[in-house]
Amino acid sequence: MVEIGGGHAVGTPLRRFSVLRSARGGEARARLSRLLSPHRPTTAGGSGGSVDLSAVDLGPLSLVYCRSHGSEIGIELTERVSYYDVNFALIGSNRLECGDERLVLTPRTAGIISPTMRARMHLSAGYSQLHLRIERHALERHLERMLGSHVAGPIRFRAGIDLTTPALASWAQAVHLLVRDLDEPSGLSAFSPQLRLWSDFLMTALLLAQPHDYSARLAWRHETVAPLSVRRVVDLIEQDPASDLPLTRLAAVAGVGPRSLQRNFRTYMGVSPREYVQSVRLARAHDELVAGAGATVAEIAFRWGFTHVPRFAGSYRERYGVPPSTTLRASRPDGTDR
Repeated sequence: MVEIGGGHAVGTPLRRFSVLRSARGGEARARLSRLLSPHRPTTAGGSGGSVDLSAVDLGPLSLVYCRSHGSEIGIELTERVSYYDVNFALIGSNRLECGDERLVLTPRTAGIISPTMRARMHLSAGYSQLHLRIERHALERHLERMLGSHVAGPIRFRAGIDLTTPALASWAQAVHLLVRDLDEPSGLSAFSPQLRLWSDFLMTALLLAQPHDYSARLAWRHETVAPLSVRRVVDLIEQDPASDLPLTRLAAVAGVGPRSLQRNFRTYMGVSPREYVQSVRLARAHDELVAGAGATVAEIAFRWGFTHVPRFAGSYRERYGVPPSTTLRASRPDGTDR
């Protein structure tokens, strides 16, 4: 197996989970688009030759291995990603353009594409790559548990992951250990109820080791305590998020002026009071949709304080990657959203 984070090639990762062998053109692109994101080649007349593809679904995490046999190729994602996509270069290099960031992925430098971002790649000849796909809602809910508060909007990671730093090198080795274990039929991963231990550790370590726009809040969580005014408002929102919660009411509960509350709330919670309310309401609605606890999407939306169902559906899809009706349908044996 090629060692993640550098090392020598000693086999093929995820060999027990082969999806395609020596596939070409449209077949490989269609399967990879279903596993990851729709994309198109950008090099004139180039398809990159044949492709080997392996994939395994671990719930909140998925691993996808791709090896190209042929010339270098350019790729452009045609849709914004709806998940967190960690790219490990195993053999060769990948010039990745992600938002405003430009980096070269090698066995010593990985990359992460955050949700709603577009990306372009240029893969060297004979390139092989491992994708660690982390579902957006899973990572954001995990961060919420670490913070003890809700997260509004996607986590924006720094795109470049330096695998030579001690913490990230250890994290990459944990990914390597999981991949190696999956290829052993009697490995720890054979005990499927314990797979959550892998995902919990990998998500926690990534959130701690790789810089993102909530890193400061994670540090503050251990170093400082939010002022009483902020804690009072958080408690009210958590206890009764569906009630009418204008800024004037929240400021009265906090015992400070509206501007002071907004400033302190953004300092300690990373978002405005309004964004926090929206985040909590979305999370509660999501929990009920997963449980199938309502006759319709509209009923659940109204129950949690959303008065405009199309706007609720748009916000829900932005956060969870699917329409609320899809979540509700999946929760019911008859597959309906009513």
